Amino acid sequence: MNFCPNCGKEINQGASVCLSCGHAVNQENVQAIIQPRGKGLATISVVFGSLGFYPLIFIGSIVGIITGIVGINDKKNMYIGRSKIGLWLSVGSFSFWLVIIVIAALSSL
Repeated sequence: MNFCPNCGKEINQGASVCLSCGHAVNQENVQAIIQPRGKGLATISVVFGSLGFYPLIFIGSIVGIITGIVGINDKKNMYIGRSKIGLWLSVGSFSFWLVIIVIAALSSL
C-alpha cells in the first residue's frame, strides 16, 4: 500500500496525484512513507478509559492504562496524542472509583 506524503491517505500504485488532497506525488516520496500505525491501540485506550467511569469500572480503567502506556512507548505510533488522552482518561476513571470507595468506607464507620 502507498500513502500520500501530504495527507497520509492511501493512493493507488503509480498515481501521480493524490485523489484526496490533490498533492502531486512522485513514486520516490510514496515509497518512503511509513504506514500509519497505532490508531487502534490509541482508540482502545480512549474507549476503555471512558468506559471505566461507569459500565466497566476498574476493568476498563486498567485496560485503558495498559493500552495507553503501550501506545505512548511505541516509537512508530503516529497517534501518541490519542494514547496520552486515553491514559489520562483511564487514570482519571480509576482514581474516581478509588475516591468513591474510600468515601463509602469512611461513611460506613
